[in-house]
Amino acid sequence: MRRHWITRSLTTAAILIFSFCLTARSLAAQAVDESRLRHSGDGGRVPEPGGKDAGGPAPRLADGTPNLGRTEIGKGAWLPKLYTDYSAILVDPPKSQGIPFQPWAKALQEYRHKVTSESEDPASFCIPLAGSHPYTRGGVHPIEFIQLPEQKRILQLMEFPGHNWRDIFLDGRSHPSKQELEEYPTFMGHSIGHWEGATLVVDTVGFNEGTWIDKEGHPHTSQLHVIEKLTRTGMNNLHIEATFDDPAAYTRPWTIAFDLAWGPDWAIKEYICQSNNRYQDYYVKTTKGATGTGNAGAEFGHGHPAQGTFLGEWGPNGGTQDRLMVLMDWDGKAITGTINPGPQAMPITKAELNPDNWTLHLEGGAGAARVVLDGKFENLTWLARSLTGTYTQGNQRGTFKITRQY
Repeated sequence: MRRHWITRSLTTAAILIFSFCLTARSLAAQAVDESRLRHSGDGGRVPEPGGKDAGGPAPRLADGTPNLGRTEIGKGAWLPKLYTDYSAILVDPPKSQGIPFQPWAKALQEYRHKVTSESEDPASFCIPLAGSHPYTRGGVHPIEFIQLPEQKRILQLMEFPGHNWRDIFLDGRSHPSKQELEEYPTFMGHSIGHWEGATLVVDTVGFNEGTWIDKEGHPHTSQLHVIEKLTRTGMNNLHIEATFDDPAAYTRPWTIAFDLAWGPDWAIKEYICQSNNRYQDYYVKTTKGATGTGNAGAEFGHGHPAQGTFLGEWGPNGGTQDRLMVLMDWDGKAITGTINPGPQAMPITKAELNPDNWTLHLEGGAGAARVVLDGKFENLTWLARSLTGTYTQGNQRGTFKITRQY
C-alpha cells in the first residue's frame, strides 16, 4: 500500500513538473523581448508602405470598430514616412498648381527654405509637431493609437520630439468656444473625431503659431483648421489624408495624401528630446545670446512676420532716443494694431507689407500726431526678429529700431 502511494505520488509530481514546464514555455513564447524590438525581423529597417491591401484585411476591435493599433501583445506601431515638402504629396489642388499661398506666406516659406530651414526648424528645439507633421518626420520614431471605446476617445502617442500625445475625443463634444481657443491656443490644438465607415475623421482647431506645417517651413496662423482622415486599408497600411484650411495664410484649403507602413517589431521607446539638447546651446551661441534660452516665446513666433509686440527706440539722432512700442496683429486680410499704446496711443490706420523685399510701411494717428514708419525686417527669425528704418512725426524725422518680444 505504501509502495503504491509512493509510486502514485512520484507520477503526480512528474505530471506537475511537466505541466509547469509546458506553462513556462507557453508564457515565454507570449512574452515580449523588449531588447529585440526595432531590431528583429527586418533588422530595424523601416519598411515601405505596402499598398491598400498589404498584409491582409484590416483588423477590428471586439465592438466592430476598425483597429488602428496593435493586434499582438506588446509590440507594433506605425512608422512615419519622410516627406520634407508637402508640395510633393499634394492632391488638391493638383501638384501642377502648387500650394495656394497668400503672398506673404509664400515669401516666408521661401525665406525659410533658403535661410532658416536647418537652423530654426521648431522640432530641433523639441517643440511638438502639429497637424499631420508627426507622420512625416522619418521612420525612426513610431506612432501608436490606443483606442479606449469605453471612454469614447483615442490616445495618439508620438515618440518624437519627446513623448508627446494628444486626445481625440469621440464622445460627441464640440470644440471650445472661439474666445477660449484664442486665449489658450496649444501646439497641437484641440481634436474631436468620429467614424465614417472604416475611416477615422479628426477635426482639429485651436493651434498656436509655434510650429511649421512641414519641415520646409510652410507657415500657418492661429486660424489653422485641420481635417485628417485615417483609414487602415490593410493590416500593414494606413492611408492618411490631411486638409489644411488657414484663410490667413492660404487662398483656399489644400489637401495632402500618403500611406504609412505597420512595423510589427517596433514599439515606442523613451525619447526625451529636451534632455541635453545641444542644438539649443549651439543656436544661442551662434545668435550671440540674442535668443535667450533658445526657445522662449516659440509659441508666438512662426506666423505672420508683422505679428507681435515690437519694442525698441526712435529719435532724430543717436543721442536723442525715446522708447518705441508697436503692437501688431494679422487678421488674414490686414495688419492692425497700435503705436505706443497708452495715453498717447496712435492706432495704426494703414499698413503695407511688401514680401518681395520685406519692407513694412505703417501710418498711425492723425493731425500733428500723425506718424509714418518705413522699415525693413533685418531678419525673419522667430526670435529676435527686428525692424529698422526711418520715421516722420510732424516736422521731426529720425530713425528707429524695434525687436519682436513675443
